Amino acid sequence: MLKKGLYFLLLAFVAITLVACSKTNTTSSSSGGASNGSTSSDKKITIMAAHVVSTETTQHKAFMEFKRLVEERSDGRIEVDIYPDGQLGGEREMIESTQAGNIQMSSPSVGVLANFSSALQIFDFPFIFKDSETAHKVVDGEFGQELLKGLEQSGLVGLNYGELGYRHLSNNKGEIVTPDDIGGLKIRTMEVPMHIAYWKEVGANPTPLAFTEVFTGLSQGVVDGVENVLGLIHSGKFHEVSKYITTTGHIYDPEIYIMNKDFFNGLSKDNQEIIQSSINDTVTYLRELNSTIDAELRVKLEEEGAIFRDLTYDEYNAWIEASVPFYKKNADKVDKEKLIQLLEATGNDKFLDAIK
Repeated sequence: MLKKGLYFLLLAFVAITLVACSKTNTTSSSSGGASNGSTSSDKKITIMAAHVVSTETTQHKAFMEFKRLVEERSDGRIEVDIYPDGQLGGEREMIESTQAGNIQMSSPSVGVLANFSSALQIFDFPFIFKDSETAHKVVDGEFGQELLKGLEQSGLVGLNYGELGYRHLSNNKGEIVTPDDIGGLKIRTMEVPMHIAYWKEVGANPTPLAFTEVFTGLSQGVVDGVENVLGLIHSGKFHEVSKYITTTGHIYDPEIYIMNKDFFNGLSKDNQEIIQSSINDTVTYLRELNSTIDAELRVKLEEEGAIFRDLTYDEYNAWIEASVPFYKKNADKVDKEKLIQLLEATGNDKFLDAIK
């Protein structure tokens, strides 16, 4: 009887222990998640991040900094795999892959991303920002951050604004000084309606091409020129087949770091904070890199045969004046109220007066 009693006592002890362990495991698995029942903070996470530019660019260096920060701050729990140089497709394909969750993160230019959140089209208007400091102030402020929220309707989270920089005009026909010199020139543009409309307005023949097709297009005469930032003109070797560069600075081109909404919302609060703080610090790092990059790139480009034409004050103003009709014709095709708010934030009275 004693042995039998001990046997049942042992069974009872084992049962109580198993129940206690079960409760502990249940509590542990749920305690690391966000309030919506997201994954544990201890779970290994891999972020596939893609972009379309080469590993020589400041944009890629910024992604490498993001990878370093995230992996360090998460003690290796979050791993970031980067796919540069259009390995996973052009910008539109990259955005769609992020939407679908096939990849978790990308950094498209705002012009292409505007196809997925129309409010962003206001950045596609020319000569808005007088300098990078003004642009940073606007995108970092309440107005810029509010625009990011519009991406959520497309299944995306806008983490922050990176930057490609100021876009300039290069071509293989000869020196271009004013819009009068550009008549009929076939200019490669992104697949961005406002960019296409602008170049038509000033007399060019805009031709949309994917970034990965630009060098071939210039080489084969599909296009005569390209408008882009100096970093991408250099890394894409466009100057080898389009050596005349006019520093128009016609568009400040932000890029936006985006993440799949379901993926981000499924992370624990701690992991979300690691990603957000890391991308914020990455943006600061990128801007520091870009602060001197154009001067450095200009030296390299000139050494490699590029011929620069800087605009005088009067020549630059000729481009401004030529852009006024574009604003009048196209302001109503975008969110005009937000365009007005943007122009007010930058103190751009010339175009503000044109559309009010």
